[in-house]
Amino acid sequence: MMKTIAIIHENDIYPEKDISQNIEYSDRVTGKVFVLDDKNNLALVGNNQNEFLQLPGGGIDASENIIDGIIRECLEEIGCTVTIVREVARIDDFRPRDAKHCINYCYVAKVLGNKLIPKHTTDEAKIGMYTTWVSITEVTKIFQKQKRWLNAGKVSFYNTGFNIARDLLFLEYAKANNIIHE
Repeated sequence: MMKTIAIIHENDIYPEKDISQNIEYSDRVTGKVFVLDDKNNLALVGNNQNEFLQLPGGGIDASENIIDGIIRECLEEIGCTVTIVREVARIDDFRPRDAKHCINYCYVAKVLGNKLIPKHTTDEAKIGMYTTWVSITEVTKIFQKQKRWLNAGKVSFYNTGFNIARDLLFLEYAKANNIIHE
């Protein structure tokens, strides 16, 4: 069983929000991944609707296991076939606006073969999803800057706030436990 390292609630992300009490949450399982290429760079995904970057991955379909879902998501989002090399941790978050309990599993993967053109979903293509490859040092700087923006109230995209907090927690845990290193 994967270790849970955090549980994030809405008021952790948006302290000014009223805490809703009687919400029936539906579970949403997601797989997030630190994808390393042969130069030890990590893939991050972004879109043309905002300037934030996050780990690749997403919702796991009911008909697939988490590993298969991550492999599919990597093909769609970053155009890479990957092999999972290690688990990182789990983070749960509760998003009252959407009545979602996100169960986020994180892994480390390596690129197999060449980087190809992503096979974005229609929604991903509409928002202009793109991939960038950066060093672990640069990922740390990017995620810390995004967290400062979040703390300063400069993140207006609801789900992005949760994603920023989640991805930074995964990164800090992975580095502190020598799961990934520069």
